[in-house]
Amino acid sequence: MQPGFDKGEALEMIRICNSHTFLEIYSTDKAIIPSGYTRIYSSTPTIMDNMFQVYTSGKVGVIHFRGSTVHPNSWIENLYSAMIPATGSMTVYDRKRAYTFARDRNAAVHSGFALGVVLMSDEIIQQIQVLNRRGIYDILITGHSQGGALATMTHAYLENLEEGVIASRNRFKMYAFANPMTGNEVFADEYNKQFTARGVSFRIINPGDIVASLPFTYSDEEMFSAENIISWLSGEEEFDIGKLGLELVMRKFKDGLSSYIKKSNQLLHKLIAKQAGEIIFPDYVDDIKYVSVGELHKLEPFSYPEIILDSSEIAPGNLSDYEPLPDGRYMKKEPRFFQHKPYNYYVNLAREYSEQDYRKIRMKYLKENL
Repeated sequence: MQPGFDKGEALEMIRICNSHTFLEIYSTDKAIIPSGYTRIYSSTPTIMDNMFQVYTSGKVGVIHFRGSTVHPNSWIENLYSAMIPATGSMTVYDRKRAYTFARDRNAAVHSGFALGVVLMSDEIIQQIQVLNRRGIYDILITGHSQGGALATMTHAYLENLEEGVIASRNRFKMYAFANPMTGNEVFADEYNKQFTARGVSFRIINPGDIVASLPFTYSDEEMFSAENIISWLSGEEEFDIGKLGLELVMRKFKDGLSSYIKKSNQLLHKLIAKQAGEIIFPDYVDDIKYVSVGELHKLEPFSYPEIILDSSEIAPGNLSDYEPLPDGRYMKKEPRFFQHKPYNYYVNLAREYSEQDYRKIRMKYLKENL
């Protein structure tokens, strides 16, 4: 594992980032995991529905974080966007947990993603020690979407651990795909000086994917409300990820939202506390300006194929998903989140970085994404 952006590594990491998609759809991910990689560990989901996998390939290890799921707590983690100090402590399950994502006292990070990392941190450290016992000290960290945000935060967390917690021989390199931003400008400056400048942190995005440009926030004045969350958590109302995603993704931070976001997060805090017990965060930071980290690599926006059908071929009630054509037929509209799908990132990375790998891909689109 060498410093610098490696196209082959990036392609291997985005293939691994498709593991959970393939497991969910096909019950196996053998077709997508790159040759030479062996999964040696899968964690159990936390209360926030986060989990990670560990792979080995020769003398290199990989820690891969799953992205957002349909579980409400996974989306609450995205919404938990008020910032907390990048160094401090939080109490979870009646245990005070110290953390450091950056040393500068003015650095601040996304509270939801910080909570996600802290909840998994003991298990992550244990698995790094397992890799070390196998003689593996070069470790790639990766994830797509929320998984990419967790990968970024975990990279910062591990590099800032107190001496002796893990072996000093460990070297980390991080590839994040389509990830929301994780901290303020001070956090980004410190992170980029320490890691991006050394060629060990990379952010790969599609400019057509708006998720990569946002942390998620919350509004009780729109369709997504406190009542929605409560009804989803209680099971009184079906969790509609499409409706939720549309409302969230289209909403950007604006000036003057800091105090409102804090109030929103206090509600989310109460909802999680009902399931996980009291969570005590440091005081929120009066900052909502998120800044991206990592060496940026942009892909071309993904092209959606032409799907033209007669009205008789379209299921009743689905005509709104199609654009009428002059000849009486219909063309399918690009679905929400098409530009965000991890498989599309894989195909388009291969197309841009490796013509040979791209030609080998028989299935250029997952039908579930169309």
